[in-house]
Amino acid sequence: MLSKDTLKLIQDSAEEILNPLGFDLVEFKYMQSNDNIILRFLADRTEGGISLDECSDLNKRIGQLLDERNILSNRYTLEVSSPGLDRSLTSPKDFKRNLDKNMHLFLNSQHSGKVELEGKLIRLNDEGLVIVDKNNKEETVMFSEINRAKQVIL
Repeated sequence: MLSKDTLKLIQDSAEEILNPLGFDLVEFKYMQSNDNIILRFLADRTEGGISLDECSDLNKRIGQLLDERNILSNRYTLEVSSPGLDRSLTSPKDFKRNLDKNMHLFLNSQHSGKVELEGKLIRLNDEGLVIVDKNNKEETVMFSEINRAKQVIL
């Protein structure tokens, strides 16, 4: 098992490559089975959208930096991919990347008499977001009220 310090160093190294190029690290997962280490990075452009060629390039760059710094003594598999369109949105950065897109929100409790809301994400701040539904009605929802959220693909 890798230590928390080593995992932090791996994550920081990846962000050192991603951030200057306009990408965010959406998620970092580490898995180990026997001697097989898998490092999985989900990356997305700050404004949303990443191509297969960009993932491939980022994979090479991150791998080279990890190797140069000799962070891992064992062999490892490195994967850089898109978070995908159907991934749950979990952070304010996720929502920011999806500004002006349609959302489906699953709420912790009733909001305006509903436990699910759907609409276009039109604004957000540190506390929550505003969506506008198909009837042009605006709903303000605090992040603490959201159980799960997904982009709606039309």
